[in-house]
Order: sequence, then C-alpha cells, then structure tokens
Amino acid sequence: MRKILLLLFLFVSVGYFANNINWEDQVIYFLMIDRFSNGDYSNDVLTENSIEAGPVNSKYNGGDLKGIISKLDYIKDLGVTAIWITPPIANQWWDGYVNYGGYHGYWARDFKKIDEHFGDIELYKKLITEAHKRGIYVIQDIVANHVGNFFIYKDGKYYLNDKSIPTNKPTQYPFNMNDYNDPEQRKLEIYHYPSEIKNPDKQNTEFANLDDLNTENPIVIDALKDSYNFWIKEVGIDGFRIDTAIYVPHEFWKKFLNDDDGIYSTAKKYGKNNFIVFGEAWITPKPFDNIGEKTLKEYFDDGYNSMLDFPLLTDIKRVFKEGKPTSYLGFRLNERQKYYDAKRLVTFVDNHDMDRFLKGATKNDLKQALTLIFTIPGIPTIYYGTEQGFVETRATMFKEGFASNGTDHFDKNSDLYKFIQELIKLRKDNKAFRYGNVDVVFVDELGPGVLAYTVSYEKDEYLVMLNTNAKRKYATGIDLKIEKGKVLKNIFALNMLGKDITYEGVLNVLLNGKSVAIYKFTDNTKKLKTKKVSVNILNLKNSEKFKTDFSIKGIASNAKSIKLIIDGEEKPYAAIKLNMKENENWEIPVKIASFTPGKHKIFAKVYGKTPIFNNYSKTYDIIIDIPSKELAYVEDALGDDKGPFGTYRYPLDTTFKNQEDIKAVRIQQIGTQLKVDLIMKEITDSWSPANGFDHVTFQIFFDNPDKKGITVLPNQNAKMPEGLDWDYELYLTGWVVSAHSSEGANEDTMGKPITPVPTIKVNKQLATVSFTIPLSVFETDNLKGWNVYITTYDYDGIESVLRPLSPEGGQWVFGGGKPTDPKIMDDIFITIN
Repeated sequence: MRKILLLLFLFVSVGYFANNINWEDQVIYFLMIDRFSNGDYSNDVLTENSIEAGPVNSKYNGGDLKGIISKLDYIKDLGVTAIWITPPIANQWWDGYVNYGGYHGYWARDFKKIDEHFGDIELYKKLITEAHKRGIYVIQDIVANHVGNFFIYKDGKYYLNDKSIPTNKPTQYPFNMNDYNDPEQRKLEIYHYPSEIKNPDKQNTEFANLDDLNTENPIVIDALKDSYNFWIKEVGIDGFRIDTAIYVPHEFWKKFLNDDDGIYSTAKKYGKNNFIVFGEAWITPKPFDNIGEKTLKEYFDDGYNSMLDFPLLTDIKRVFKEGKPTSYLGFRLNERQKYYDAKRLVTFVDNHDMDRFLKGATKNDLKQALTLIFTIPGIPTIYYGTEQGFVETRATMFKEGFASNGTDHFDKNSDLYKFIQELIKLRKDNKAFRYGNVDVVFVDELGPGVLAYTVSYEKDEYLVMLNTNAKRKYATGIDLKIEKGKVLKNIFALNMLGKDITYEGVLNVLLNGKSVAIYKFTDNTKKLKTKKVSVNILNLKNSEKFKTDFSIKGIASNAKSIKLIIDGEEKPYAAIKLNMKENENWEIPVKIASFTPGKHKIFAKVYGKTPIFNNYSKTYDIIIDIPSKELAYVEDALGDDKGPFGTYRYPLDTTFKNQEDIKAVRIQQIGTQLKVDLIMKEITDSWSPANGFDHVTFQIFFDNPDKKGITVLPNQNAKMPEGLDWDYELYLTGWVVSAHSSEGANEDTMGKPITPVPTIKVNKQLATVSFTIPLSVFETDNLKGWNVYITTYDYDGIESVLRPLSPEGGQWVFGGGKPTDPKIMDDIFITIN
C-alpha cells in the first residue's frame, strides 16, 4: 500500500510540475543529442560501410537518448531546470553530394519517428519522465522550413539524390512526394521547386540546398501540425524551439500555432497551459540599429510566446569578445525593453551554429558575458560544453567522439561549471534578475570599458558593473537617484574585492580589469564626511569639438596633486602638482594627435595630503576631429586569386564568385587609430553576414621589425614571406572578427586574443571592406618600417575552420590543391615607409 501511495504521489507531483511552468524562472541547458553522451554503443553505426558514423564533425558520433538519461544528474547539479535537445527525429544519415551527415537532426526523413542512432520512442518517453522527476523540463527542437537534401536541381533537370543514405526520399507522407519528374507528385506542390519560383525570396527558396517545404500549402500545414502535435500527445514534451523560423511565411506560424488543431490548443488539451514556443530569427543588427527588435516583435505578433535574443547576442559578442564600446550593449538593453517583454526572450552566448565564445576570447570574457544574461530578464541558456570551457563548436562531451581528446568532459569541479552554479543561485535568490526593469547608468562610447546598469523589481534594486577592458577603468558621474549615505552591499564579485559602497550623491569608481561587481541597495545609511579637497573644470562644455590642440583649465582647493583622466584610463593623460591652496588655478595642455577621432570623456581627479583624500570633477564629453595621414597604397593584379601555384579553384556552389581577389589596399593613420581599406574585385552578402561580406576571410599579419615573432601562419599550411615573421594577426570574416598576438601561436592555433578587435564597414558599390583599430593594440603609436602581409581564403561557419582544399574540389571545398597546401587564394605584401 505504501508503495502504491508513493507511486501515486510521484505521478501527481510530476504531472503538476510539468503542467505548471513559469518559464521566467527557468535556466535552459541546450545539448546536441549526438555530441552529448553515448549510452548505447550498439546504435552508433547503422550502415555496412560505416559511411555515416565516426569521430569527425560531419558524422554521427554516438550520442543518444540513453546517454542523456545517464547524465541527467550532471545537468541537475549544474542548477539548470530545462533541457533543449536538437531534433531527435529520423534524419537523412548521409548526403554524398556535400559529404556531410544529418547527425544534428535538422535534415528530416520522418517527422514522427526517432532516429535509429538515438533510440526509440519508449526511450524518449523515459527521458522526459526521468527529467521531470528531477525537476527538469524538456524542450524539443523542431523544423518546419525544410527536410534533408533528397532531390537535386542541376542544369535545368531534377534528380532524386542517389548519394543520400538511407533513402533518397523522406519516408513520411506527404513529404515523400518529392519527385518533380512524376506529374502526380509535382501536382501536389509539397515543395518549393527551384524552377517554379518566379520571385525568389528567403521564404520560398532552398536554405543551404535543403528541400524547401511549401508551407503555404494546406496539405503541408496540416501534416506539420500533425507531426509536431504527435510529440505533445505521445511523449509529453514541454515546449518547442523552432529552427529557421525566419525562412517561413508569417501566415504559416499564425495557423501552425493558433488554429484549433494547432500547437497551443493541443498542448492545453494535454494540460500544458504554459507550453513554450521560441523561434530562431537569426538577426545580426548593426550597432545602434533596432531592426532586430522590430523583427522579433513580428514573431510575437504571429503567436510565438518567446524568441531567441539574437540582437542581444550580437552585441554581447561585440562587447565582451571583440572589445567594442559598451555603449553597444547599453543601446541594446534599452531597446529590448521597448519592443517586447524581455523576460520571455531566450538569452545565450553560445550555440551550435557559430564559433564558440571561447574561440578567440578569454575565460574572463566568457564569465562577464554569462553574468550579463543571468542578471537581466530573459531565460538564460547554457550550450553544452560551455561549462567545460569548450572551444570547438560541436565537440563531444564523451571521450570517443570528435575533438574530445580522448577524455570525458563531465567535470563538476571545473571552474566554469562552478561559476555557472554561482550565477544560477544568484538569479534564483534575487527575483529582480528574472522580473526586473533594467536602467543603463554608464557606458563607454569609445572602446572596452565599463557597463553599469541597475535592475529593480518591487522593493529590491541592484547595481551591476562590468569592466570589459583588461586594464583598470573609471566609471564616473553615475547618478543612482538615491539618498546620500545609502549603503550598497556587495553580493557578487569577479576579479574585485567584494567591498560595500557608500553612495556620496554621485558614484565614481575605479574597476579592475575584466571585473564584475554586483551590489544590492540597502536601507542602511552612513554619515558622510565633508571633503575639503575639490576640483572643477572651467573651460569645457559637453559635446565641444576640437580640431587643434587645446588646454583644459580649472580650479582646485587643498590639492597636493591633480590628474587629468581621459576615457576612464587608470593611467592619467597628465599629472601636475599643486600647492594645497584654496581656489588654486591649474592648466593642462592636450594634443589631439594623442587620440582616436570621435567622442572622449574627460575629468580631473584631485588628491589632498594623502591619496585617501581625493575628489572628482564633473565628467565632460568632448569630440576630437583629426585629419588622416596616408601610410601606404598598394595595388594588386586582378585575376590572380588562384592560390600560390595558380591552380586553385573556388568551390562549386553558385554563391562563390571572385570575392577573394584583392584589387588594392590603402593604409591610413588618424591620430592613434589605424584605418585599412581592402579594395576587392567583388563583395557579396548572400548569407546575410553580420559584418556585411561573405565568402572571404582576411588573415592580416603585422611584423614589427624590432620584435621577434613567428613565421608560421596558423591554420593556413603556410609561412610568412621569406625573412619575415609576424607579431600580431587580425582575423576578419563576415561573422567573426578577432585579434591575436603571436604569443602561444603555432600552425594549429592562433595566438593570445587581444582587444579591441577591428571595427568593420563595407561599401558594396566600391567593393571595399574597411576597418579601423587603435594602434595601442599593436603596442605602438608609429608603424614606420613595419611590414603587413594580407591573405584571403574562405571560412566554413559550421566547422568554424577555413574551408578544406582538395584536388577535385566540391560544393563547399576548394579545388586544385592538396589538403596540405597553403590555404591562401590571394595575397599582398606591404612595407610602411
């Protein structure tokens, strides 16, 4: 009897848990089934020749549903409360036309069956039951835009894919009606056939050569509703993440989600009143552009109750990984609150379709980015392996798979695992980080520096401050709108001493490099001592513009010394001694050549008898306008984008043209800023790259003749021109930008990441990619005598590496060379005189 009662209690409690979800309180763990844990080795290889399986990125590696079940306690102990899994459905195992497999789950063969490599439906039910027992919800990834690559359109004719394994057709009706050459199948119009599309756009054309479903067709709409309602009815899934949502018409989503037989109605019938549906609309807006927020709002209007926050991710990477101004994130945090309920956005710093955050960044950068998403409204998501410091996008957690280095990666004592545990507890213990209103109170508009914001909910309020610079930086003039003497209690610190702060009417702080400090506003007050030392700037006004050298003048009282601080740098621009008199005049000259063009912050800090007696002036924003100086202009022959031997060919995909052919390079200096124009034969953006160009990567190497660098070019099977080495590398792609010193670099590894990375602008009409970067990145203010070596190639976003090279080439493979030959299509060498 006791056993029966226990089982009844478990059934009722698990059912109540699963049907009463407050998603704002959850933290998601996103895992790729094939790459997470291998629980059943018998289903790893299912073809006679093993073509679809093996420890490489393009094939099934062995992860399965049984493996996930075996690691649920590892996930639970991290503190997350939901898992999002890649599609578990039956997939196209191998596509010989692209030499890639469907291990990831996004190349459907049957939307209502479990892939044989992963297990069966009973095992899936067990996963959900076991997850619910542990207080973990399960979200299934789904696709409505496409199936696998089962038909080929080439030279005006259609062919069924004879290189598709295990079949050249989906096995589920009506998706198996894909033979264009059969009039009856063609008449059903299940697909958008390329030759039939009169006005192609992203919603009715093939995505990456995958067969595009005709989601305007009622037959397709009904079949997709039935397919995905199945998983709610049969296994009790708790939510859907929807892949490639932006490639499907809005009218489809309204029907799919809201019809009487749609997803929400079915979920409610099965007691899931808070069924979450969040979509992928991969938008990468430019800085200070709210097109991303406007686009996401359209999907909320369609019926989505959540969306992946790609606009926020874009600026998270720019600010924390690339060292761009924290004002980018200040804008983004403000905009996301204007357009939609920020707490129903799914936030993240890593996913399966892009470079890992740690590729080209430091662990401290990652910790800061994670801190942000855990201290603002949204549903934070951890991509598997982030908690173990993964650098490879789709490496396996288990030792036998791709990029695992023969080691299992389920270490609960790893630094990042424990750090994420801390963040989850911080979020759980403080409701404001889940439900609060965010108010940005300080940003750096020039480069890496301080981002500060308050988060308030009901009676609680918090201050979050992050310094993205590797050096100590000031944040000054922060008005917290509270009484003087109020105590801010430190509740979280990274790379900082966790000291409390007493508010003095305005907050002026010096933050350590790569630090985080979080404070809770308290009701406690302290009596403030009157400061006898003071300083004022008299001849500046906000937004004043300077085109020539100028002086800053002011008065100080009881001051022994004064420091002029520009752009929050700990090292003063200038320092002078004073005589500790009342209303003592002072003046400091400023040379504009010491700056980059644009806006700068200036304040004075004054010291009394000892450094403990100090005070600040008001902070002013000024604008520096500096003329440019040309350092070099070098032309390159067109038509030589054929590799070092003149034999290389571009990949066969039609989106490749001559994007890697360099026409000329111009190098200029503007104050302490370097500007480089890469003038190309052609610029394209067919894949909507964040940086405005695709199908070319620039590997740019700087050689300081007074330093000893290295000769090998990382990942390129090549070396610098004879007699030269390099000290700094800039790596520019349409999606990823990074900067590196040669420290720690070798043939397989880029050097130590440095920031800030270049800021990129593209002019398609002039076929020019331009970038600017402070000379301080190169630890100099003068490039005279330096050598610059620029190479071009292309980048594979899925593999996160430079594309392969082979004698025969392929759709996404360069031809005309051996795999070990240099990965360089064109190059140019410049000496700065």
